[in-house]
Order: sequence, then C-alpha cells, then structure tokens
Amino acid sequence: MGLNIKDIARMANVSPATVSRVINGTGNVNEENRQRVLKVLEETGYKPNALARGLLRNRTNVIGIIVPDLSNINFAEYVKGIENEAKKYDYNIILTTSGNSAENEISYFQLFKEKRLDGIIFSGTIFTKKHKREIDKTDIPVLVFGQNFGDNKLISMNIDNQSAAYEATKILLSKGAKKICMITGPLWDRAAGYDRYSGFLKALAEEGISPNSVPIEEGDFTINSGYKSMKNILKRYEVDAVLAANDYMALGAIRCLFDENKKIPEDVQVMGFDDIVISDIYNPSLSTVRIDFYNAGKLSARKLIKAIEGEKVEENIIIPYEIVLRGSTK
Repeated sequence: MGLNIKDIARMANVSPATVSRVINGTGNVNEENRQRVLKVLEETGYKPNALARGLLRNRTNVIGIIVPDLSNINFAEYVKGIENEAKKYDYNIILTTSGNSAENEISYFQLFKEKRLDGIIFSGTIFTKKHKREIDKTDIPVLVFGQNFGDNKLISMNIDNQSAAYEATKILLSKGAKKICMITGPLWDRAAGYDRYSGFLKALAEEGISPNSVPIEEGDFTINSGYKSMKNILKRYEVDAVLAANDYMALGAIRCLFDENKKIPEDVQVMGFDDIVISDIYNPSLSTVRIDFYNAGKLSARKLIKAIEGEKVEENIIIPYEIVLRGSTK
C-alpha cells in the first residue's frame, strides 16, 4: 500500500494538518517544518491523488462536458483541446453527448451537480426556462461554447458569426459573384443559423442587392441537406456563388453541383464555414471560415478553471476566425 499524509507527517515529525497545508499551499507553516515536509516529499516521491486533494479543498477536480454529437469532427477536436489543457491543471473530465436534446442536457446538469463536479462546459443551441432553473440551482461555473444565451451567470465563448458571414459574403462578391445564394442552418439556432444569415444579408444590403432576389434555403448542417438545398435552388435559379452555413452543407452543395455538370469555381463558387479536416483534402478544396476548435477547447478549459479557482472571467469571450481561400473560389 502507498504512503498517505499520516505517513509523511510521521516521517517529517509534523502533524498531518501541516503536511496538508504544505501540499495545498494554504495557511501558515513554520519554514523549518515546511522544509522538512518538502524533503520527505522529495525523498519518497509522494504525490497525493486527485481525490485526496479534492476532499481537502472541497473539490473533485473534475469538469463535466456536454456536447451534441462526437461524430461531428468539430466537437471531437474541441473536446480533445479541453481534455489536454485540463490535464495540465490536474483536472479530469466527464464527457456526455446530448443529441441536442434539451431533456438530456438538463438531466446531465442534474447528474453533474449530484457528482459535485467543479465546473461545466456546455455546447447546445437552446436555453429554456428549465435550463435556467437548473443553472440557478448551482453555484459552480458554467461555460457555454458556440452560443450567447444572454444569462449573466454563464460564461459565453464564440466567434462573431455575423461578422464572419459578412466577410465571407463580401469576398465572394469581390470575386465576381453576381447571382449569389445561401444555404443557412436552422434559423432558430441563434449563432450558427440566424447570425450567419444576418451577416450574409448585411453584405448584400451594402451592395444594394435586395434579399428578395436572392435564393435562400434552410438546411440542418448535414451533407444531405446541403445537397437537397442546392438542388432546390438550381431548380428555380441560375447562381454563380453559394455561401453555406457550415462545411458539411457546402460539401453537399458541391456534390450536387457536380451532378448538375457545374464547374467549380468557374461556374459556381462555394464558401463553407468551420474548416473541418476534410475541407482541405476534398476536390476541389473548400474555401471556408476557419475556426480552430482545438484551441477553442484549450481556451475553454483555461477560462473555466480560472473561474473555478475564484478568479474573474469575462462573461462574453470572442475567439478569432480566419477566412481560408482554396480551390472552390476564384
């Protein structure tokens, strides 16, 4: 059996409380006693386990994560970033997937509270009264990734989706697009749906283009919906550029354009959103709005741990994006 705090205390000829204070850096410890404890710790290689430290500090050193779906490469990268960064601070994670079900999300909030987790990272698309009631019942920090629900108890992290879509649209127009269209996400999704759509409309308005003359189809972020939406547009309109609200729908649109014997980018330019891994290796490679999900995960972990430790964290964290131009645009 390994050493425990009582063993270290006996070997250093101090009380277990003194050993605890030295390990956790709390309270006042006589310098001579502190040095004796440190010497024994070094000689024995003793490292207190996370559970023991958590009990001493009234913490579990565990972060709960709720994401919609790990089959989405973006969320897999995001979680990897969280986990790798959390390890640096000696935190573990518990990962759950909600399938974008509000009922599942609320159930996980309750579970995390029962397990006395130190903080929660939550990626969802809606925030109901039931969500708010569960959040209000706990005093642990909660970071929301990908949305801003306007609740000052939550830490929000996202890109400026409206600005990103606006910039992407302006680039398509600057490259000669005259008959542009958009495949949006579900417009009830404030960030990836409505905000990206509103950025598109803002760019059109600046160019004096009436939204009524521009074809819009609402997809659901899947490749299949991108294909169907593009097909519906081509039945009614002749287009030379499309902005899709995510890369999956953009890739579906490209497949449809190929099937309709359209050349990319000569006949139709395509711009996506997110920069998933396959966007760079697809043929043609996809121009897109790049979000670094791995680094966003690392930053989420750092900000949440900072809040757990009692430090002040800004309520609305805006992360950078980058427009990446590849083979699908001129």
